[in-house]
Amino acid sequence: METLLTIIHVGVALFMILVVLVQGGHSGGVGAAFGGGSSSGLLGATGATTLLGKLTYAAAGIFMVSSISLSVIQGKSGNVGLGKKLQEKAAAAASPSPSAAPESAAAPSASPGPAASQQPAATPVTTP
Repeated sequence: METLLTIIHVGVALFMILVVLVQGGHSGGVGAAFGGGSSSGLLGATGATTLLGKLTYAAAGIFMVSSISLSVIQGKSGNVGLGKKLQEKAAAAASPSPSAAPESAAAPSASPGPAASQQPAATPVTTP
């Protein structure tokens, strides 16, 4: 289903590019587009939409619907990307590995260094 929709999406995109490139442009600027003396403007005498214009609108509508449909399908396809990585990190942090326990419980007598460097236990100092 997703593959078919992707093929349709790409085909409509290519068709829309072709239809837009085939259409003739309007020369005359913004003034002519709003009926400033030209009969071929947007609000001019030729208000009928051409076949290429209708094909462009249809292709744009199909393109938008297929884009939204592909987005919805991708959103419901499963746990992928960052969400999956975050779940894996949370699971790893919740259950520590068994090899970490012996390293943290090392014997204090195994630490190298002279005994004088160790600080003596704090004894209260009494003043006479």
